[in-house]
Amino acid sequence: MVVDFVYRPIITPAKDLFVFRPGYVSHDSARLHIRYPDGGNLELRYKELVPKASLLYQNTGSDDTSIDFANNSPWESAGEFGPPTEDTDYTSTTALLNLQPATRYLVELHSRESTLHTQTVLLGSVEFKTSPLPHQPARLRFGTGSCIKPNFPYRPSWTHDIYGFASMLDHSDSLDLIMFMGDFIYADVPLYFGPETEDYRRLYRQVYAAQSSRRLLRKVPMLHVYDDHEIKNNWHNQDQPPMGSAMTAYNEYNGLPNPPPAVSGASYYNFTYGNIAFYAWDTRRYRTRWETPNTDSGEATTSDDEHTMLGQEQKQHFIQWLHDVNHTAAVKFVISSVPVTAGWSNFDSSQDTWRGYPTERAEILNLTQHIPNLFYLSGDRHEMAAVELPSGNIEFSTSPVSQFTFPFVGKFKKDIGGEHTIHYRRPGHVKYGILDVDTESDPDTPRITYSLYTTDIHHGKRPAWVYEAKGARWR
Repeated sequence: MVVDFVYRPIITPAKDLFVFRPGYVSHDSARLHIRYPDGGNLELRYKELVPKASLLYQNTGSDDTSIDFANNSPWESAGEFGPPTEDTDYTSTTALLNLQPATRYLVELHSRESTLHTQTVLLGSVEFKTSPLPHQPARLRFGTGSCIKPNFPYRPSWTHDIYGFASMLDHSDSLDLIMFMGDFIYADVPLYFGPETEDYRRLYRQVYAAQSSRRLLRKVPMLHVYDDHEIKNNWHNQDQPPMGSAMTAYNEYNGLPNPPPAVSGASYYNFTYGNIAFYAWDTRRYRTRWETPNTDSGEATTSDDEHTMLGQEQKQHFIQWLHDVNHTAAVKFVISSVPVTAGWSNFDSSQDTWRGYPTERAEILNLTQHIPNLFYLSGDRHEMAAVELPSGNIEFSTSPVSQFTFPFVGKFKKDIGGEHTIHYRRPGHVKYGILDVDTESDPDTPRITYSLYTTDIHHGKRPAWVYEAKGARWR
């Protein structure tokens, strides 16, 4: 059992893995992530999926609006391109352009095999819906969480699965996207295999090879930020090795399918879904050593501008984003791989979360307190907390999606430093959130609902806890 759990990435390195999944889908384009090690040119074909009820020649008055693939719009080709190469571990990210907003598409990936007669072989298909036009009222349902380890808790099986993704599949038909907030792999748990790029690639292949990963990620676009375990525990050494190897593998599998970075070469980014705005921080690459906060409040004992988690360039870009979306987006989400709340206060979290950077944290919260309907989303702690921060903004911190939890240790302090703890939950190897955002019903006052799911309660079929945030008038 121990040998299987620890050395599975070495025993079965998944070199023949095939991946075809949607990444970031905007109102007029879609990024598609491919891993294909078998050689041969590839071709993308796509078509709009039109409900039966909207096709006049099939309009019989029935309430059935299921998709009829055979009688839909015609196929279009996005062109032929060469196969991915060994240099990128046979991965590539390509884009479909000039799509229509708020439209569902079916996309097929074909290989073209040159024999006596050129043959086309269907490799796989994905389905997605483009987002509404920017600034347009919208309804969005998306999943959040972080931290996964294949086959935890351990079950004897030749094919390992990710049990949190299996639970998410129960809700996948209604999800527009999933925001995964770091620790997609554990490079150093239970054993660090080494600093080479292949050591990291092997772990990504193990995750993508899991049955539930393949099924879920074909159906729902997943966007990513990375955290420490994509590199090494509590990483704060900026670009020192093995950062380069770790980021090469991360970009090949998770980074490049994300929205375009805010700055060339960076991993932080922002995007919109109608009039709902997102900003995803990079909390690892630019961070310096932490401050020493006041033990009780999480506030700095002395001001120190040299301690930073975001770095000056990212922070200034984020501040400009706040200015830009303040009265142009009805709801705003800030994605942080580590919690903003100071509630987690043991030795590890006092250094690694925003509690360890109280001066910069206070600077940011001082800004976001003036932004209506801005929420923070985070993971990392293998526990769940909904907290009203001193700024009045609410944070939903949710993890693990599929990992260990801390049944007897940990130290979460409620209602400290001007915070108000709305809900806290420690137990559960599977925990994730689903947010429903409605800016259509009342365009001036949005509705934001967070639902916590855990397989410990209702087997993950129904929420374990639901919270409806008060939307404020935003314009």
